[in-house]
Amino acid sequence: MTRNAPTKALRLAVVALAGLALAAIGRPADAQIFMGGGGGTENIEGLTVVGKGVVAAKPNRFEIELDVSAASELTADAIVKYRDAKKRITDAFAALKLGNVAVEERGLLVDQKGMMNPYYFNGLPQNSRNKTEVQLSRKLIVKGTDIRKLDEEAILQLVAKLLDVAQDAGAHVGQQNEYNPYYYNPYQRFNQGLVKFVVDDIDKVQEAAYEKAVADARARAERLARLSGVTLGPVVAIREVVVPGDHGPSNPYMDANSNLEEEAAAHKRIDSTKYQEVPVRVELLVRFELRPKGKDAAK
Repeated sequence: MTRNAPTKALRLAVVALAGLALAAIGRPADAQIFMGGGGGTENIEGLTVVGKGVVAAKPNRFEIELDVSAASELTADAIVKYRDAKKRITDAFAALKLGNVAVEERGLLVDQKGMMNPYYFNGLPQNSRNKTEVQLSRKLIVKGTDIRKLDEEAILQLVAKLLDVAQDAGAHVGQQNEYNPYYYNPYQRFNQGLVKFVVDDIDKVQEAAYEKAVADARARAERLARLSGVTLGPVVAIREVVVPGDHGPSNPYMDANSNLEEEAAAHKRIDSTKYQEVPVRVELLVRFELRPKGKDAAK
């Protein structure tokens, strides 16, 4: 019994320390206070808080994604069909003569029609005697700009007209699945909507959100400094945590197939499948200098 007593005490001490560590991990870390006391901690002295700012912005344009394609066993015939199909669609939108509507083209895809897997389908080998059909397809983006000056009814009427024109001209409306639907892909994007509403002039809104985030950080820091019995000093460091519109593609496996201009624009915009005010959020990690109250504060 006496020999096991130190071992039991050591075990109890380890369990107690582990419990304290888990309790510390579970606590929120929105603010941290570091008071200088030697020991090499001077580089982290101060009070660090998270400042948040949110500003709402209405979409300034919308996008409708179309797909034009044509296929044939003879590549020359596929090219002729594809050119005719694309011309029919572009001419249909040009005939509308709308100054705030434009059609942009993406990269051309040359593929094999109707082949989910070139070797097997439903576990059985495919008939290799059938000729391969060559398919040419291209993504078209119909963009409507300056929609902030329009009311919701006018936007709805414009979108309806563009959708009807696209389908009457033979275009496939909506995002097309470029992956094998028989295989699970966790990065596959679903429910993107026929129309995408975009905020791509976020500079002024973003600056207003930054101002709110900085003001929020200062308010939090002043409250904590007052409760801690110290004086809040100037800002010594700022780090961006969340920046509006600063994001990469939703699907990391799409990088090789994406358009460079499209990817660059994606970092300066916020998309929404609904026509509504879009929240522009900013989160900053701000560190303030701390000074003791009283006579030493002047120093």
